[in-house]
This record gives sequence, structure tokens and C-alpha cells, in this order.
Amino acid sequence: MSTDSVKRLQVSLKLWSACFIVWLLFLPFWVLAEVYLTSEQKLFPWLYILPFLSLAGVLLRNICRRRWKQLLASLPLGAAAGLLGAGWSINALPLVAVSVLFAYLGMNAPSMDQRMRAYVAGLTVYFAATIIFARVSDLQPSLKLLTWSGSLCLVLALFDSNISFLRYSTFSADSERLPSDMRRHNRVFVLLFVAVAAALAAGAGKAIGTLLWNAVRQIIGGLIRLLFGSEEAPPLETVPQAALPKLPKTQGHEPGLLSMIMEIIFYGIGAAVMLLLLYLGLRWLYRNTGGIFRRAIDALLTMLRREAPQEHAAFQDEEENIFAWEKTIQGLREYWLNRLKPGGRRDRWETMNSSHERIRWLYRHWLGAKQAEGYEVKGFLTPSETGEDVAEWTESRRQLRKSSGGSEVSPDELLQLYNQARYGKDEVAGKDLNQLKKQLEL
Repeated sequence: MSTDSVKRLQVSLKLWSACFIVWLLFLPFWVLAEVYLTSEQKLFPWLYILPFLSLAGVLLRNICRRRWKQLLASLPLGAAAGLLGAGWSINALPLVAVSVLFAYLGMNAPSMDQRMRAYVAGLTVYFAATIIFARVSDLQPSLKLLTWSGSLCLVLALFDSNISFLRYSTFSADSERLPSDMRRHNRVFVLLFVAVAAALAAGAGKAIGTLLWNAVRQIIGGLIRLLFGSEEAPPLETVPQAALPKLPKTQGHEPGLLSMIMEIIFYGIGAAVMLLLLYLGLRWLYRNTGGIFRRAIDALLTMLRREAPQEHAAFQDEEENIFAWEKTIQGLREYWLNRLKPGGRRDRWETMNSSHERIRWLYRHWLGAKQAEGYEVKGFLTPSETGEDVAEWTESRRQLRKSSGGSEVSPDELLQLYNQARYGKDEVAGKDLNQLKKQLEL
């Protein structure tokens, strides 16, 4: 096996372990679904299929990089897992949704972050589940599983927080660079915490508490007998209650094979018709309306065309978002001032009063048109860098489609005028701007 194959295998196992930890952190939910939603004739426990779905997503992450491809690949995997767990019933819908989510999670494993928040949420779920499961008879057999899995989650959270703190304090992405003495003392410290957690999970805390409680009771009882000479009253006898008579079970007749096939065909045709009507309705609304609905659909299409981020190193010295309160407050003020004007907001070419406003209008609408085509706007780039990035994106999309397509109009003149409008005071002739608007097809 080559070195590249070994590295890819190691990366895949690391990503799958992150998905497996997510499955382990929220295991009480999967146990709840396994008890109340799965059928008795299932071939394999549904909750144990979820890690394999995430593994399939991890293996498909390099093939399905766009969001719509990931959704299309996750749907059949999730549907198959849900139907294996609950069969052809209404209970299969939640199982299918969770299965699709895990397959999609595996494909987006490289972009997973905020692990400590997941640990906190998972441990909170375990805390609530141990209280609820102990009071529900159908869920009591799963208490032992939750005890061990909760202890494992606590250990994993401890190790993860410890490694994150070491990397943060040493400004290093690799913990092997630490001194040997520091690593040894740190591991001993963590192992002591793990031993205490294992002892508490095994019942040592309950045993110590019971022992202390019995000792306190004996001491208080001895003092009461010594001071007052009273004896304990004999315990009251409990009278067993008579068991309620059970009603005889009625035998249900299962539907025949032909009726099951016709039912599946009927539901399939109905679902296809509903999806077709929904698609036609949304398409008509998108073409004949504007405003918030059209912008929301454009944002959704942009998100579906977006590619998953490349797998990168642990340290990345580059800011991707620059936030300034002054610009935010100014933008909000201009937004509400435009909204409160009579006639509403009018971002139209005819309402621009100066050449500077028209140049900004051209740049704004040119960038919006590229974003509607699938380009991801990067706010940290300058206008010139944005033009170069748009050119690279256009060339890569043309190569992916394997076609020359139409000739793209160069935005160099627009970017030059935009920089002049931002930093200069010279006016530009309106005839030149109208001709540039026609060239850019805005």
C-alpha cells in the first residue's frame, strides 16, 4: 500500500471517528427511537446502522462535493436504513430523516467544528436520559448501556479538552512536540480523572453514599435510644393488590401481497404528483415574483451549488471574515432610511443621481449576477482581487462543463471605474456608463 493510500485511510478513519463520537453523544435519542419506532421483524438494530451510514458518507466525500450531490446521495442511503428499521410504516419517516442526516454528516465531516459544544450537549442529554429512562419500564433495560456509553463520553470529553488546551497553550497543532515530562504528567493527570469517572460509573459513589447514610442512621438511632429509650415500631405489613384481569388479544389479519403492492404504488404516485405540483408552483413563483421570495430561492440555490471545503492543515493563518460595528450600524441606518422613504426602496438605474452612484450600482449588480450563477462572494477581497477570483471561477466552471460557452465580458473597465469612484472625485460621462451597462447585460 502506497504512502498516499495510507494517509487517505488515516484521514478517513479520523473523520469517521468524529462522526462516531457524535452518534455516541446522542445515543439516548437513538435508543428511544429503537424502542418505540422500529418493528419487531427487523433484521438488524437500526441504531447500529447509523455509524455505517456516516462511514459511507466519509468515503463519498470526495465524489460528492456540492451540497445538492450530497443530498441526493444521502437520500437513498437514509431511506434504505429507515425501511430496514421500521418497514413500510409511518414510523419509518423519523428513522429515514435521522439516517439521511448521518449520511450527510459523514460527507461534511471535514468541516465539523465546535466539538466542545457537542460534548456539553451530549452530556446534558445523558443526564436527562438517566432520570427519564429509570422511570419508564420500556426503557429501563437500556440503562446499563447508557451508563457505560455516558462514562465513555465523559472520558472522551476530558481527553479532547486536554488536547485542545495543550495545543492552545503551546501554539502547536501537534502534541508530539511537547516535552516528555509535560506529556507524562499530563497523561497521569488525565488517567486519574478517568479512574475516578470509571469508579463512579461502576457504582462506587452509590456504595460510598449508602455506607455513609447507614452509618449516620445508626449513630442517630443509637443516640435516640440512649436518650429517650424508645424502640422502633414494627414495620407495617403491605397487603398485595389483586391483579387486574387481562383482556383477550384480538387476532389481526395481515393484508395480502397484492393489496400491499397496490398501496405502495398508490402512495408513490401520490408523492410524485405532489412533488411535481410543488415544483411547478415554486417555479412559477420564482419566475413571476420578486422581493424576499426570489432572494430566498437565490440564496438556497447558491447554497446547493456550494462545494465542500478542502481538507486543510490544523493551523490556518488567514481571516475569512472582517467585522466592523461602524459599517454594520451604517448599513442598518441606510436600510431603514430607504425603507421609510415614500414609495419604498428603489434600487433602480434611473434613480441614480450621479456617475459615482451609477458605477456603484453597476458593480453591485454585476457581483449579484455572479453570485446568482453560483459564485461565492468573499467579503475580505478587494474589488480587484474579486475580479481575478471571478475570472478564475469562470474558467474552472467552463472546464468542468467541458464547453467553451459564450465569451465572458471582462470586468476590468468596471473595476477601474469603481476604484476611481471610491477614491476619486472625477465624474464619468453618462454615455460611457450606459454602454458599459449594455456590455455587462445588467
